[in-house]
Amino acid sequence: MRKFTVLFIPDGHAPARQFRFSVRGKRLLIGTSLGLALLLSTLIAHDLYQSYYIKAHAQEFAQIDRLHEELKAKDQEIGHLTEQNVQITQNLDHIDTLEQEISSLLKIQPAKLSAQRTPGMAPQSYVPSRSIDLNADIVQAQLERFQQYHSVVLAQQNQLDHTPTMLPLDGEIASPFGYRKNPFGRWTKEFHSGIDIACNYGTEVRATASGTVVFAGWDNVYGRRVNIDHGNGIVTFYGHNSRLLVENGQKVTKGDVVALSGNSGRSTGAHLHYGVIVNGENTDPLNFTDFAKEK
Repeated sequence: MRKFTVLFIPDGHAPARQFRFSVRGKRLLIGTSLGLALLLSTLIAHDLYQSYYIKAHAQEFAQIDRLHEELKAKDQEIGHLTEQNVQITQNLDHIDTLEQEISSLLKIQPAKLSAQRTPGMAPQSYVPSRSIDLNADIVQAQLERFQQYHSVVLAQQNQLDHTPTMLPLDGEIASPFGYRKNPFGRWTKEFHSGIDIACNYGTEVRATASGTVVFAGWDNVYGRRVNIDHGNGIVTFYGHNSRLLVENGQKVTKGDVVALSGNSGRSTGAHLHYGVIVNGENTDPLNFTDFAKEK
């Protein structure tokens, strides 16, 4: 087998080095060298082409980068608009709810604009055009205004519920508030601390306002009597009942049945004595009722 020897003779007195390889090794070495040279040439050519391509299309790449940044900004803007639109829709739904509650409390018809709007969708007048932020601020201000209205109406409704604006039962006023002829004496007069309402024996007697029962028992003058404290210095009382349906400390709501009318105590017949005390003084109950206004 033919072999080849490569001799390396260094300068000076260093020993020479030799390498031997066969024809097959020679071919392998040459092939490897050519392969490495080709690979290196390819890499250099690729780098040169890439450098040329980048320089030739630098403006296009810069434009692409700008477009990416613009798309990113647009995505952020769309996200912001979506959030604002959702918030506007939620606020409008809340406004609708408050408007319905206010209308119910005040017993009035709600505005037609709200009735025409589909729940969960903003009306056309609120669709963002120039500035969704401005529309969002307008809706937020309107929501806060409705929340204030709602709080005021609730406070007024609570006060109304605790004000005796109704009569405890339907019937003719047999004896008004104030001085009257004594029904148990011929020529004497007495101060009548409430009103007497004519009714049948066993008629339901209703609380004229919400409050707390502070007395439910026997009174020597008014027989079976109920006193209800409504707060703000107002107390109502119901006398001459045949049966009491509430107890001391019990909470009652305006219109609840608290007793059945009768003829107990100092009475000449079946009727209800109804009185109102304001800050410790007896007051004409009709001053609080619509019945007095009709008269």
